[in-house]
Amino acid sequence: MKISKLLLMGTVAAVAMGGLHGCTEGDQTSIALNSTSGNDNTGNNTISTGCPDSFTTARPRTDDGQDVCQLNNVIVSDVTLTNNIVWRINGRVTVGNGDNELQDATTLVNGDPLLNVTMTINPGTQLVGADAFTPATFSNLNITRGSRIVANGTESDPIIFSSEDEGFDGNQEWGGLVISGFAPHNVCGAGTCNVDGEANAGFIGGDDPNDDSGVLRYVIVAEAGEIINNDGDEINGISFNAVGDGTVVEYVQVHGNADDGVEFYGGTVNARYLVLTANQDDTVDWDEGYSGNIQYLLVIQAAGAGDFCLEADTLSGGSTTPPFSVPNIANATFICAGDPEGEAFNLKENTGGFFHHTIVDVADSVASPDVCLLVDGADTQAQRNNRLAVNQFICDATTFETTTDPVVAAAIDTTTVSQVDPALNALFASTAAEANNITPTNFTTFNGTFSNANADTTFLEETDYIGAVDPDATTAWWDGWTLDGTVVAP
Repeated sequence: MKISKLLLMGTVAAVAMGGLHGCTEGDQTSIALNSTSGNDNTGNNTISTGCPDSFTTARPRTDDGQDVCQLNNVIVSDVTLTNNIVWRINGRVTVGNGDNELQDATTLVNGDPLLNVTMTINPGTQLVGADAFTPATFSNLNITRGSRIVANGTESDPIIFSSEDEGFDGNQEWGGLVISGFAPHNVCGAGTCNVDGEANAGFIGGDDPNDDSGVLRYVIVAEAGEIINNDGDEINGISFNAVGDGTVVEYVQVHGNADDGVEFYGGTVNARYLVLTANQDDTVDWDEGYSGNIQYLLVIQAAGAGDFCLEADTLSGGSTTPPFSVPNIANATFICAGDPEGEAFNLKENTGGFFHHTIVDVADSVASPDVCLLVDGADTQAQRNNRLAVNQFICDATTFETTTDPVVAAAIDTTTVSQVDPALNALFASTAAEANNITPTNFTTFNGTFSNANADTTFLEETDYIGAVDPDATTAWWDGWTLDGTVVAP
């Protein structure tokens, strides 16, 4: 199916014209996502007729006759967004009322009941964010705790969030996607949790690690990262605020975000098959007690752009109060070409984390960092080989680990570390001998070895290779649905 940025044409494309990445060498099928003129004033003065009155306002159709419906800024009942309409986000669109302060799990402080609203987004649907000219008017979609987003795209019909101009090569052109839940958060104490969420999301947090905020499957978020206040703070491509592991996140691309690609603020949500490309700040960030699992992660920084490939902490300023940030990362490939950071990973402020079957490739650009891991501060250093460890790890930087404010503590155990060129092929799979035919990690055994490990044995798959892509694969799992020309070496 050929999809234009503001027009769903419903035709079959045999050759990619630009937009969605559709083929590798030898693959004859593709999906093209092309842009038409897409600003609010498209030149077509015919007002759309297919817009639901209950939660949208009709806008002028596109030049090609596509209905454009602008979402109301507050949505308080279940809605379905179909792929025959372009859905415009102008300002913050808040789904549900869980961003308000709660008296208890079902009631707001003002006495109103907590709403449980579901926004369903059909495969192939396009949502476009209006560009903001002042921080007070930034556009984003804010799914509040108690409510759900069910964005269940398919490989042939992904769901696409972008700005409304031509192309997909911009950044900071709209806000981004924010999802908040009732999962644990480091700042929560006993009783009802009301943490002031990132990105002006309102209140977040709770005590249910299995909380369900919905589904993100075959979803692309592009060109986001709008400035949200007069201090110049930007919004992440996707912010996961205390999101629980009942939420499904898989086959998701975040491209060209002006801030972090994805950031996890507490919570337990698991994710797999993530593609994070050309994001302008840290590509992956976690904070405030995040303890989920991520498997099959491909990170590609733009050459000379962005900060750390990964930045992590337990809580800004440090924290000695659980839950600590102790996620598991498995089968990840980080291609780190950012500038000016000298390290690929910045691990700080008492964070933990277990890195399984992971590649850090930093040698392909003169701007690449020359250190794999910065273990920053005495509190984080104290977690080495306790809540912070590596397991089957390749990094080709000159130095594996460096520290600031060093303390007397053992460095990270590098028994399973290989400082070799991963020799990535066209699918970003490692052809290095050290990455192939290795002993799969038994995560149950690993959890027993590290008392603080919490690998989800029902979620994580055992593999006999290191990195995001199986070297025996003839096509990559990201092929066919990601934005064309974005999954490329820096």
